[in-house]
Amino acid sequence: MPPFPAGRGQHKVYTIKPANPSDTAKLTAGNHYVGVDAVAWFLNRESTWFADRMASGTLKVQLADGRESYEIALGTFERWGGSPIAPVFDKPVIPDRNYRGGVLTFTATLTALRKDNALAALLRSASRASLGVAAGMVATATVAGPAALLAAAGADLIQGVTGLLASGPKREPVFDFSGLEAALRPEQLIGPELYLLFHRGAPLDESRLEVRVTGLSTIPLYGGAPLADGAWLLLRVRRSDEYSGVRPWQDEARALRARIDALVDDALAGLIPTTDALAELAPSPAGARTALDEYLRLRAVISADGVLSEREAAAHVMQLRARLAAAREAIETGSRTPFDGALAALSASFAHGTPVPGRLGTLLLDEIRPLVATRKPTLVGTTPLSRVANLDGNRVFETLAYLPRTGAGHLPPGNAA
Repeated sequence: MPPFPAGRGQHKVYTIKPANPSDTAKLTAGNHYVGVDAVAWFLNRESTWFADRMASGTLKVQLADGRESYEIALGTFERWGGSPIAPVFDKPVIPDRNYRGGVLTFTATLTALRKDNALAALLRSASRASLGVAAGMVATATVAGPAALLAAAGADLIQGVTGLLASGPKREPVFDFSGLEAALRPEQLIGPELYLLFHRGAPLDESRLEVRVTGLSTIPLYGGAPLADGAWLLLRVRRSDEYSGVRPWQDEARALRARIDALVDDALAGLIPTTDALAELAPSPAGARTALDEYLRLRAVISADGVLSEREAAAHVMQLRARLAAAREAIETGSRTPFDGALAALSASFAHGTPVPGRLGTLLLDEIRPLVATRKPTLVGTTPLSRVANLDGNRVFETLAYLPRTGAGHLPPGNAA
């Protein structure tokens, strides 16, 4: 059967899973982050069609059973070097978002219209702006979700794009005007990534689809050859264990760790009296800020940081709390052994998922229990229990092995886990 031209044929969304991934964990609220990349799109049209026509579209990604909505303008379809396959962005439409449970829903629209340079410039500008809004929604989210003001700004922006496309000259649907929709349940996202292929054209055998990365391009193959039928949009859905960005408070946490390390060194070297060193590990009088005061402030900030998963937020809090407890014991006993031993126990927990033994382990569990309990009501209630992280008791230590970068962050310079 000859390939269908863009704008003809049946609509369907296909799932393409990388072959035999070594990581087979399923998307889990409280543990994981989910991200979405717009990878590439394709229109099967002769070169003369592109002489006076252009294409554009939108993508809506709804997370947490629709409680979070991210709307993106796809810009304009541009052929590179005459190729009918165009990279859309191959970069995040949604950066790593703390997964709050529920179903993920994707809706894509593609529309062709008469070429208009001024309109094309507006569509490209709207695409850049919408990506910025989506990134801002993720980066500033609280435990209750993204800021409503940013979400409204994104919706208004896409409403404007939709209006431009609806009134554009010689408008015709590449995908149906109502859009092409797909939904993913958390148990369907197995491993670090899968691909969604939004396609309109001839019926395809999903088992013959695969994705290949060639140089800087990622394209779908059908029967081993690049898919050249109808029109398609390729999305990558990512699942990750650790947040890939940097949070605003991390420099302050790093400074507090260095402050505690220096306090232990100075106290054991006799450079400051023991009583003064211990005062740094106690609440301060009004107007002062001890190391303990700074920890309590940072604990509140980290606990309320909705960008981080429960697991990763708990790990950062435990790192700081363990250091404070170990510092007190080292200063009181006049020996560095308790301090080094506590850091080694925490390092082992991050490396192997083993519980931190003794009083320190109990202290850490008591410290993070309110964090986990406070965040639980913000999860989507319809999420299956099997897809919600169990961070009770020693289970939280077991999951630390999935946070290697976070674990490495608490070590003094020159030390390894």
